[in-house]
Amino acid sequence: MAVQIAKARKDALKSGQMPLDIGLLPDTLVMPTGKNLAGSLGTGGSSATAGGGPRRRLRLEWKRFRTRAIETFGRLMWKFVTVKPRPKLDYFRVHSIAQTLHREVYEHFAAGNLPPIEAKICEGFLGSLQRRIALRAPGTGIRWTVHRYLDKPRCVSFKAASFPFQKGELSTERNGVLQAVVRIRSLQSLQRVKKVSERGEEGKLVVREVVVDSQGNEVVGGEEDEDQVPRDAKEVVEYFVVQRNLRAGKDLPWMAWGTTEETKVADMLKGKKKEVPQVA
Repeated sequence: MAVQIAKARKDALKSGQMPLDIGLLPDTLVMPTGKNLAGSLGTGGSSATAGGGPRRRLRLEWKRFRTRAIETFGRLMWKFVTVKPRPKLDYFRVHSIAQTLHREVYEHFAAGNLPPIEAKICEGFLGSLQRRIALRAPGTGIRWTVHRYLDKPRCVSFKAASFPFQKGELSTERNGVLQAVVRIRSLQSLQRVKKVSERGEEGKLVVREVVVDSQGNEVVGGEEDEDQVPRDAKEVVEYFVVQRNLRAGKDLPWMAWGTTEETKVADMLKGKKKEVPQVA
């Protein structure tokens, strides 16, 4: 039975029928920043990371340098050796691709209308968004707005991984995945809204959206000018993950995998080969 399963997987792999969502690639490093990095300098954090600041920081920087060097080597192998004809990397475009997908996905999620972009979202992320929409009360929704981007999006990890070479497989039939983590810093607001039916001036029934609180009660003064930034707008830093699959030697479109978080300092110092969790 095990041999039959292994053969079925090999056949599926060779035909390009493997799942598009294979999870976050192993050893993905999202370098900690700010307070998450404080422990490495002996200025905060848990006892496991306190003390020995300069030496610990040097170890972290070496870990980052080594990881980025491995990533670069992997991309070069992917581009010039593993696959023929040479696949696209989009290294200098991936940050803008991620920003576009980020806005598109969350605008459709806020509207509760995912079907038009399902093909652009990986299976696990899509399921998470669908479950969250299903929990909304009937006639309610959310209004998600990015008022402005506070920094240019920045790629903090870009890995290439080819699937194991199969017997008889040509370089033009290879399978694999490109996966990038992009840091997006923006000013956002999130408001709960409810659809309310009422009679207009001519007696016609009209439906409008009103801002409500967590209990579903209308917020007085909740409607503001479109150009005005709400008082509750917040600065948000997200690590948005996008990926592009290679199936049977052909590049597929970029997809949104989800969001993740910074790697913990303790995990970096211990050298734990732990996957960064998917946040959404």
